[in-house]
Amino acid sequence: MNNRECFKKIMNYQPVDRIPVMAFEPYEKTAINRWVDEGLKPGVSPEDALGIGKLIKVPAYLSPVPSFDYQVFYEDDDCIIETDKTYGAKVKKMKSAPSMYYGYLDHQVKTLEDWKRIRYRYESSVESRMPANFNDIVEQLNSSENPVKLEIFPYFFRLGFYLMGMENFMLAFYDQPELIHEMFSFWNEFVIKMIKPFLSKVDIDIFVLMEDLAYNKAPHLPPDIYKEFWLPYQDKLIAEVKKHQVENICVWTAGDIDVMIPMLLEHDINCIWPIERCSPNMDPLVLRKKYGKKLKMSGGIPWKCLIKGPKAIDEEIDKLMPLIIEGGFIPALDDMVSPEVSLENYRYYINKLKSIRL
Repeated sequence: MNNRECFKKIMNYQPVDRIPVMAFEPYEKTAINRWVDEGLKPGVSPEDALGIGKLIKVPAYLSPVPSFDYQVFYEDDDCIIETDKTYGAKVKKMKSAPSMYYGYLDHQVKTLEDWKRIRYRYESSVESRMPANFNDIVEQLNSSENPVKLEIFPYFFRLGFYLMGMENFMLAFYDQPELIHEMFSFWNEFVIKMIKPFLSKVDIDIFVLMEDLAYNKAPHLPPDIYKEFWLPYQDKLIAEVKKHQVENICVWTAGDIDVMIPMLLEHDINCIWPIERCSPNMDPLVLRKKYGKKLKMSGGIPWKCLIKGPKAIDEEIDKLMPLIIEGGFIPALDDMVSPEVSLENYRYYINKLKSIRL
């Protein structure tokens, strides 16, 4: 039984003899650099080196065409301030961690007029955004031994945050609701157009809305805002996805999202990952007891336990064994692997998961 078959069965609460050991989150570049120093062959992915699977991404192209012009505003030995080509934001990066942003200094959208000014970047035809080897890609995806995901990056929360900045975005729900409705309505239609060719041809194992709706204490926004601004558009998108028999529909978010889970379940979102045990509410065992098998999950393993070593890793995985046995849950790290994690400890974590037999 390959990883894809295991994934499907677990998500349907069907018996399997093992779990699909996969990387659900990317690795920080600085972690890879450390691991190369510790024996990882340069140019070889951790997945290939350690013999694990991964989620295979459908290449729906949602980036701007044309991209925003790149500009360097400031640079010294430690940092660089530059343009993010995907969202046009002015961002600060530390050279010691080039994959991370350490400050959004300015953004493209402050008003409805600003949004209309940049909207043309997403108005190119669907055909022009399709890969030239579309049929070959479809064949590869359908024959994949790893599960296939169709992810929407960004979806509404990330779209607003990246284009407007957190403060301006959050205030706009109250000060400029017409801007938010216009952005969300347009983006939803754009997404539907872009994914239809794949939905009609590819066997999708999981559909993922890439958000980041919460921090460690609560969602960033109250449920009534989500109901007013998300659901009129999101429901239409999910209805389109469900037409194609996609069984697993997921919201990607860390943080304490508990207060919003009943609404998500009511509107056909049946999966959340990466579950981050940031509060008692977000313990996967508590969530299963509260919501039953309606809610599927992945995550639940604090990445920081990999810093401590084997004993901490064993303890965290052992806590989750009742869920692993029950199904509808795949244990995984709750965030990206950082450079604080040694290759030895990461290998131990992977081998621990591989050793689980059901």
